[in-house]
Amino acid sequence: MTTGDRPRCLIPAAGRGTRLAPVTSIVPKELLPVGTRPMLQWCLTEALEAGFLDIAVVTRDDKPLVGDWVRSGTWTEGLLERVRPAAERAGVTLVHQVRQAGVVNAVFSAAAWIEEGASFAVLLPDNVRIAGPPPLTAAHVSEAAGGAVVLAACHRVGPETAAFFGNVGRAELDERAPAGSRPIVTGIQARGTGPFRAAPEGSWRLAPRYTVTEAWVRIAREVAAEAASRDVQADDVDVHRRLVSGGILRAVPWEGTLVDAGHPTGYLRAQHLLYAAEERAREEAEGGAGNEPLIGIEVPTREEPPWRS
Repeated sequence: MTTGDRPRCLIPAAGRGTRLAPVTSIVPKELLPVGTRPMLQWCLTEALEAGFLDIAVVTRDDKPLVGDWVRSGTWTEGLLERVRPAAERAGVTLVHQVRQAGVVNAVFSAAAWIEEGASFAVLLPDNVRIAGPPPLTAAHVSEAAGGAVVLAACHRVGPETAAFFGNVGRAELDERAPAGSRPIVTGIQARGTGPFRAAPEGSWRLAPRYTVTEAWVRIAREVAAEAASRDVQADDVDVHRRLVSGGILRAVPWEGTLVDAGHPTGYLRAQHLLYAAEERAREEAEGGAGNEPLIGIEVPTREEPPWRS
């Protein structure tokens, strides 16, 4: 793994993708296309736009397609032109998760970074950013590194879109936080079954975009030890719930469109949003507006097929 002072982020891509089975028994979830780009490429693009220069992708030996895709440089094919300069400066490496024992175990695969005491971001690729700026940036990692807090991006989910998310991550924020400060996360639901449950006015959802600091590692080691004693996976949700109990999880409220593409209906919604955006972009191009409404949608000419980028 690359070391140094360059901003770092970790992208876990060693999961089993059980929610999208049986498709994921053939194609790894992270390489399933969202529009014309693999899910993992969307996440890499976000990481580059967010200012991360050292990017580590967590894989397993029994998912060789993901490792081959990264190692061969295929991930750079079809990148948006605006992120190519960042891609040329960045280093994308692989780290291996020896045993699939949950997201916490995947984060611990970045052992070199953790041993250095370095702070870094975690971006889960099955939540695809469709529109808006990067929810968590290199600047947020620097901010969290200076204190004993953990930062996590949060976005609002309304009842009209709740069915497109899994039932995890509903959060409560301290609304009394002064303007410009990081609100304290005062509650996070345990992982549940079925779809996300949003209040009529909408609910905050903790996005899988967070910083790993010494505080996160300390709690995660406790969670991992307890999970190992019960022979279950160590879930980052359990880490974040304990951070909430300690009052050290802070929210980075974010406005944009994030889709849980690891959820079957969310995956279909992502495709629908991109198709609708493509149609809009074509209409604007023909009308001379030339806007780019969503991330990853480049305005086509009349001669281009609608999904070419």
